[in-house]
Amino acid sequence: MTMLWLLATEESGFGINFDILETNLINLAIVIGVLVYFGKKFLGNTLMTRRDRIEEAIREAEGRKQEAAAALAEQQQNLAQAQAEAQRILETAQANAAKAREAVLAQAKTDVERMRAAAAQDLSAQQDRVLKELQQRVAELAVKKVQEQLPSRLTDDVQHRLVDKSIALLGG
Repeated sequence: MTMLWLLATEESGFGINFDILETNLINLAIVIGVLVYFGKKFLGNTLMTRRDRIEEAIREAEGRKQEAAAALAEQQQNLAQAQAEAQRILETAQANAAKAREAVLAQAKTDVERMRAAAAQDLSAQQDRVLKELQQRVAELAVKKVQEQLPSRLTDDVQHRLVDKSIALLGG
């Protein structure tokens, strides 16, 4: 084997080189050269395809971003409109409540005045009734007392004078 070794190194021919540094650099250069030569097209196509997919994804993301921004603007506009409508409804409800309150107060005032008038009328009617009852009672008592006292005070002479006066008053 040493002989084969000496032959390979002494002659400039084909042989095995066991020097690691020399052989690795040469092998590495050959591998890189082959990769660059054959892999350039494959690697270029792969990178180009990847770049195209990334660009497409970026365009799609920008499109979705614009759509989302438009949807957000539309929803914000809808929210503003809904808030304005809610404010208008609130103001209308407050105005209606104020009108209803005024109407209820006016009706209550009218009812109180009517009740006062009815109470005053009832009081007046009761006073009139009580006065009439008192007058009747006084008249009854007076008549009763006169009836009790009349027989003892009415003599024949007093009766004649009374009849004569009555006739004179009547015109005769």
